Amino acid sequence: MTEFLVRLARRWSALSSRTTALLLQVVLWLLLGGFYLLWNNRPNYYFAGPVWPLVLVQLSFAVVLFNSLVYLIIPRWLLRGRTGPALAGGLALIYGYRIWMYLGARLSEAYVALDPVLRRTLHGFYIDHLWADLTSLSGMLASFMGMLAPMLFPLIISFLAYALVVDRRRLALERDHLRLERSYLKAQINPQFLFTTLGSLRTFTHSGDERAGDVVLHLADLMRYTLYETDAERVPLDRELEFLDDYLALERLRNPASVAIHHEVSGMAAGPQTIAPLVLHPFVERLFAGLDTAPGPVTLHCQLLVGPQVLALTLTRTTAQSWPEPYASAATLQAARRRLALQYPGHTLALTETDLRVHLHLTIPLD
Repeated sequence: MTEFLVRLARRWSALSSRTTALLLQVVLWLLLGGFYLLWNNRPNYYFAGPVWPLVLVQLSFAVVLFNSLVYLIIPRWLLRGRTGPALAGGLALIYGYRIWMYLGARLSEAYVALDPVLRRTLHGFYIDHLWADLTSLSGMLASFMGMLAPMLFPLIISFLAYALVVDRRRLALERDHLRLERSYLKAQINPQFLFTTLGSLRTFTHSGDERAGDVVLHLADLMRYTLYETDAERVPLDRELEFLDDYLALERLRNPASVAIHHEVSGMAAGPQTIAPLVLHPFVERLFAGLDTAPGPVTLHCQLLVGPQVLALTLTRTTAQSWPEPYASAATLQAARRRLALQYPGHTLALTETDLRVHLHLTIPLD
C-alpha cells in the first residue's frame, strides 16, 4: 500500500501545472455539486420537485467565482498591490452573482416545472427587488450576505487552490533550477581536469607508458556517463559509484606518487537503489583543487558506506603544509549544497576545515 501511494505521489508530481489544475477542478466541482444537492434537499426546505436547476445555477457561478479569484483577482491584482482593480473585481463578483442568480431563476421558472415552494424561494431571494439590490448600499450588502451562504465553500477552496497553484509553480521552478544546476555541474567536470588529463595522456603516449591505455578507458567512461546518462532525475546508485571510481582512478594515474589516494566502498545496496546524478562528485573533486601547487605529500581518503536506506560519504584530506585553496568556499561546492537542500532535504553534512586537514561527512537518504 505504501509503495502504491509513493508511486501515485510521484506520478502526481510529474504532471504539469495545467493538468493538475484541471483535474483538481473536476474533482472540486463534482464534490461541490454533491454538496449543493444535499444542501438544497435538507429537511427544512421541503422542495417536492427537482432542485437541480438551482444546483446548476449555483454551481456554474461557483466555477466563475473560483477561476476569477484564483487566476485573476488574487495573483494579478491583489498580490501585486493593485488594490483598486481588486476591489472592483470583488464588487463585480457581488453584482455578477445577483444578476446571474436572477437570470438563472428566470430561466428555471420558464423552462422547468418547479415545485411551488422552490418557485416562491427563487422569487423571494433572486427575482424580486433586483433593481433595489443593484442600486442601493443596503441591497448590495444583502446581495453579499446572500452570496456568502452558498459560495463560502468555493471562496475558501479558491484561496486553498491558489496556495496549491503557487506551490506547484514553486516546485516547477525548483525542478528547472535543479536541471540548470546539473548542467552546470556537468560543465564543471571539468575543463581544466580534461585538459590536464589529456596532457598527461600525451606524456604517457610519448614516453610509451603503459598507463596511457587505462587513462583512455577511464576518461571514456567518465565522458559517456556525463554526456549520456545524467539527464534523468535519478540514476542507478551502482552507476554513480562506478563514475566516482573512474574519476579517482584517473586522478591516481595522473598525479605523482606523493599524492596518496585511498578509495573504499563498503555495504550492500538493498535492491535497485537510485540517486541524483553527480550529486557526490563536486565534494570529491574539490579535494583535488590546488593539488598541482600544493607543497609536500598529500593523503586523500574517500569512503562510501552503502546502507539499506542511507548512503554515507566520508572525505578526508591531510597535508604537511598549508593548502593553497580553501575547500568550503568554492562556487561549485555552494551549488552542490543548494542542490542537496532541494533534492535531499533529509541529508546531513558535517564539514571541518583547517590549514592542514579537511574532513567531510555526508549522508543521503536513498530511494
